[in-house]
Amino acid sequence: MKAVTQIFRIIVGAFFIFSGFVKLVDPIGSQYKFQEYFSEGVLNVEFLIPYALPFAILLILTEILLGVMVLIGYKSKFTIWSLLLITLFFLFLT
Repeated sequence: MKAVTQIFRIIVGAFFIFSGFVKLVDPIGSQYKFQEYFSEGVLNVEFLIPYALPFAILLILTEILLGVMVLIGYKSKFTIWSLLLITLFFLFLT
């Protein structure tokens, strides 16, 4: 059972690192998505639109950092809950 847990830990960590690096190539694309999320038709928080690029960069760095934390097993409970919250938030958002 421990081996299965380790395999899934590696898969999840690699998935989040890969996802972060794909977004890191084009943070402007992530900025455009955040602008859409902040628009009137979605979250209706238009005052956040000027901050879309910093939010995009923060999301990218968070994904990569949490992916690395999962791989090395650093602060496991915090990391797992953080990944769950990010995943659930974007699941309902999209």
